[in-house]
Amino acid sequence: MASSSGRRSGSSGRSPGRRTVHIDAPSTIDGRAAEARRGPAKEPRRESAAAKGRRLERERRERRRTAAGRLKVGAVVAGCVLGAWACLAVYASGAAPITAVRVEGNVRLTAERVLRVAAVPADATLLRFPAAEVEKRLEADPWILSAQVSRVLPDGMRIRVTERQPAALVDDGKSTFWLVAADGYVIARRTAEDTGTLLTIRDVERLDVATGTVTASEALLNALKVVSGMSADLRSRVRMVSAPTVDKTAVYTVDGVEIFFGDATDLAMKDAAALKILKEQAGKVVYINVRSVARPTWRGLGDTP
Repeated sequence: MASSSGRRSGSSGRSPGRRTVHIDAPSTIDGRAAEARRGPAKEPRRESAAAKGRRLERERRERRRTAAGRLKVGAVVAGCVLGAWACLAVYASGAAPITAVRVEGNVRLTAERVLRVAAVPADATLLRFPAAEVEKRLEADPWILSAQVSRVLPDGMRIRVTERQPAALVDDGKSTFWLVAADGYVIARRTAEDTGTLLTIRDVERLDVATGTVTASEALLNALKVVSGMSADLRSRVRMVSAPTVDKTAVYTVDGVEIFFGDATDLAMKDAAALKILKEQAGKVVYINVRSVARPTWRGLGDTP
């Protein structure tokens, strides 16, 4: 049966001559509108010949600066190497040899002995200057407290020594006398010239001394302090010190007076008290005890102890 609408059966109902219209989404429409407003895309800006020339010139200058800096660094390194080499060459060449050595400060020691102990190397120079080793050798000598070695232009060396000073002769009870400094340092065995110039310390118990060592005896160290702290007036009257112990330390005058000092404290007051009694009781006193400075005592001939 034919349709009354005139359409063919099985057809979708579209006319073959009808146009198909597509409607875009709103976002797509907006994007196209923005592109239309911007206009056509711009091509990359090309560098002008003048700008390119300036850029190339800057790059050339930078390369030149870099190269110049490297050359300077190289020159400095080369100069340091050459300088070090030259210094080593001069150091090893024996330039500026030491031809004169002067000794100063020696009193007991002869200059010849100081030079012998110093043993300055024959190849020593002002550049290859053996100050430290010479000082070390000198200060190893018991008589030398300190040494200082310095250059003397144009070709000399100065050796200045400070000698140790003996404070007393110490009798070790074995027929040997030792020169001992005030700090207890044992300098040497007695020499003939020291016999009449130094006080002798005797009777030190269990004494063991050796050259180049410091005594550990408290009695001897105390006696040395007494001797070193004695006034010139009292010292001129004293011939010997006995120090069996600290408490029993005593000095004996040339007149045979025994003065007990004990420990080496308040030496100035003990010294003054002893001198006062010696002067006031001259010819009568034979024993003085100033171990207690508050109550010094004395005895005369015929007095009962």
